[in-house]
Amino acid sequence: MDYQKTWEVMQGLEDSFNRITVIETLTNDLEVASNNNDFEEVKVLIKALSHYLPTFISHYDKASKKAWNNTVVKVAEDDVPYRNKSVDDSQELYQEVVKYYES
Repeated sequence: MDYQKTWEVMQGLEDSFNRITVIETLTNDLEVASNNNDFEEVKVLIKALSHYLPTFISHYDKASKKAWNNTVVKVAEDDVPYRNKSVDDSQELYQEVVKYYES
């Protein structure tokens, strides 16, 4: 496993996750607007959240898969050389992990 590559993919994952602060800010602003009965602002913020959230999820999903494939899958290749894991198998394993965390 290459240190530089591992650092890059984990940094990418952290950068992607840090985008959640935008969601936090929009949510806080939405609460303030709601408390102030500023329904125009509420509409604007809801629209912003509904547009930003899919982008955030997509970016985080890509970064997470890249980190998974360059760490966990790579270690499995190095530690268990007789296992012939294909990319499809690693994607299936990744999907199992995603399902676990979603439940």
